[in-house]
Amino acid sequence: MNRVKLTWEFRNDAESYCQRVQQDYQRDAAMTVAACSIWSRSTNECTIVTGPNPDHVVLGHEVRHCFEGHFH
Repeated sequence: MNRVKLTWEFRNDAESYCQRVQQDYQRDAAMTVAACSIWSRSTNECTIVTGPNPDHVVLGHEVRHCFEGHFH
């Protein structure tokens, strides 16, 4: 994917929200997540969910998911 509509959402409960998202998508819910990206290849829309002050590494990681999907 090289064209994506990107949205960034701040949540105080980002960690627990992202854990629920992991479970909904049947991913490894045992891993600790500080942020997540929810993307749709069919619509090329991606929402990054983080807490209010993510560092550039977390944000960059989630942006990469928006363009490459599940890479790990």
